[in-house]
Amino acid sequence: MRLKSRLISLNAEKKHPVKIFSPANCEELKIPFRTDKVAKVVGKLANVAPSLPMRDLDMQEAGKQEPQLITGVLVQNDFKLSLMAPEDLREYAGLTTTTITCRQRLTLSAAGVDLIRWALEGTFGALKEITPKREPTNGNAETNGNGAEKDEEADEEIDRETHTFEVMGCVKLHIRPGGQIEVEWEGNMMNDGIADAVLA
Repeated sequence: MRLKSRLISLNAEKKHPVKIFSPANCEELKIPFRTDKVAKVVGKLANVAPSLPMRDLDMQEAGKQEPQLITGVLVQNDFKLSLMAPEDLREYAGLTTTTITCRQRLTLSAAGVDLIRWALEGTFGALKEITPKREPTNGNAETNGNGAEKDEEADEEIDRETHTFEVMGCVKLHIRPGGQIEVEWEGNMMNDGIADAVLA
């Protein structure tokens, strides 16, 4: 009880009264806790102006303003919550981050570049095509017996280019000669889902 009295006197000047419990031994006590949590937005996310809560807007303006979604990493230190962008974790939370690049290889010898592009555009919409790179050929140009280069073209032209498509700005698809395909993406929850759909 002396401890309770001392704590009450130390917190007497606070705006909200402090509740101090002193139960007897084996006495059951129910302590209410606030269910809502408040997080402080720091770093780059603090530059994004949040939309006003619906209760602060007129009913006419409420229909005009779209609710704004702010995404980030929620970090708890002791009892303080902070919301920040992943790239700010080192500066504001003292944590280091690692980026994982995922790659999956498969062979589609029966499907050409045009068919793959058509299938992806049907699922994901427009694709971004990255300038293809020329695959190096084996050695020098092919020559005939007289040492001159062959002018004849083969009946079927061999595609030696690597075609690269970017799906939804996060998953790259490298299509190499012979139907060799490599899907590459930065590992995170959203990109993993898109990569699964591309692979399917």
